[in-house]
Amino acid sequence: MKKAVRRTLLILIAAVLVAGAYFWFFHGGALTHKEGGKSQEANEAAAPVARVKTAAIRTGTIEEILTVYGEVVPAPGSLQSVSVPFESRVRRVMVNLGQDVTQAEPLVEIEPSPDTYLKLRQAQNLYETTRQALRHVQDRFDLKLATNDQLLQAKQAAQQADLDLQSMKQRGIGGPQEIPADVEGLVSSVSAQVGAIVPAGNPLLQLVKQRRLEARLGVESENIERVRTGMPVFISFVNVPASPALSGTVRNVSHSVNPASRVVDVFVSLPQSSKLLLGQSVLGKITVSSVQGLVVPRAAVLPEEEKFVLFTVENGRAVKHTVKLGLDNGTEINVIAPDLRDGTPVVVLGNYELKDKMPVAPEGGAP
Repeated sequence: MKKAVRRTLLILIAAVLVAGAYFWFFHGGALTHKEGGKSQEANEAAAPVARVKTAAIRTGTIEEILTVYGEVVPAPGSLQSVSVPFESRVRRVMVNLGQDVTQAEPLVEIEPSPDTYLKLRQAQNLYETTRQALRHVQDRFDLKLATNDQLLQAKQAAQQADLDLQSMKQRGIGGPQEIPADVEGLVSSVSAQVGAIVPAGNPLLQLVKQRRLEARLGVESENIERVRTGMPVFISFVNVPASPALSGTVRNVSHSVNPASRVVDVFVSLPQSSKLLLGQSVLGKITVSSVQGLVVPRAAVLPEEEKFVLFTVENGRAVKHTVKLGLDNGTEINVIAPDLRDGTPVVVLGNYELKDKMPVAPEGGAP
């Protein structure tokens, strides 16, 4: 009897254990799996999302620009000096510095100086004296009282006195005269002053023929090796942001330092139709190099150990790319990588805290 009860209890205990194992296997495990899945989803939902700003990778040309300053100066061979052929006194100055003048327009009125008037009277007297002497020698020669040599000397003296007098008259020494402009141009300097006595050959003023101007730019000596003849240059007015840029080319690069400015002069040819003013301060942008390829903003590229990386955005996540750098102009940079495409969004702000595959939220929504 006792053995039968014990056997029955063992059977009941075994049945309870089997039932418990069955319940745990088919219900408890599934519950654990569901809870684990929910936990993983919760962890993913709780992962940080970085707020970033993006810009599109573009395919195009990137240029390195050297920005320098300078002024407008006369082009070589364009300066023409207006001078006097004899010592003169300035009666009137009829033009101003920077004035445009036309051909034959009066510039300065002059008259002979007192010393020049004296020389004119001396030349006239010498002419009369030599003419009288020639007639006297001719009469003596006709009477056989003078030799051929004496007659020849008298003729030479008279001819020389006549040449001197005619030369003075042709130069306008006889009285006041106006000096006109030989060419159309721009008055670049005026040294004449009313009442001043000007020696022969001294300039009264200077003209820039046909407004032939160019820009003289100052380049630091460490950058001068990068500037070459024929490079394109854009010239604009200093402190006038709205002024249109003029297109020019480097005409000449100096091989010495300007002692006044302590920089190297670079001369830029300008179109003759430009409205620049002589002596005006200008800003020049010289294109020293250019490259065609993929271009990104400079802020997109980050240093990482001995390489450079950037992050693009794909399907709401940051994708890390290792890149090689090309031309850098300070604002944009040429990047080289086989896995980059034109138009792909690249992170330009907020990229320092990014990691590969990290969730991101670009400004303005996901691309």
